[in-house]
Amino acid sequence: MYTTREFARMSVFSLAALLGLAARPAPGQTLSSDELGALLDKETLTKAEHLKLADYYSAEAEELEKNAKRHAALAVRSRRAQNLPPKVAKPHQGMTKHCENFSQSLSNAAKASQDLAVAHREMAKESN
Repeated sequence: MYTTREFARMSVFSLAALLGLAARPAPGQTLSSDELGALLDKETLTKAEHLKLADYYSAEAEELEKNAKRHAALAVRSRRAQNLPPKVAKPHQGMTKHCENFSQSLSNAAKASQDLAVAHREMAKESN
């Protein structure tokens, strides 16, 4: 079983790898990647720090879910394009599955981020 700290670190780096990005806050988030790393490296966190992490993960989940919905819509458009003449439809053949898979991956990452936000809110209640 992983500790919360290990789980949080794995989630952040897995998400960054999934998106091909360095871990960085989405617009409107209050933590920079350096601040996030510093918090995740601490042995114990204060209530305020847990709440900062909860807000960070909630905002991250919202951004991921927006992107998941965008890719789901792209999958629908790509599926429709497959009904067009073969010359137009050919480039869309693999795109539908790609967009569906990517949308699902983003939704899963959003769920994991939201779970982390909930966990940090619970830990904040138990902190001093």
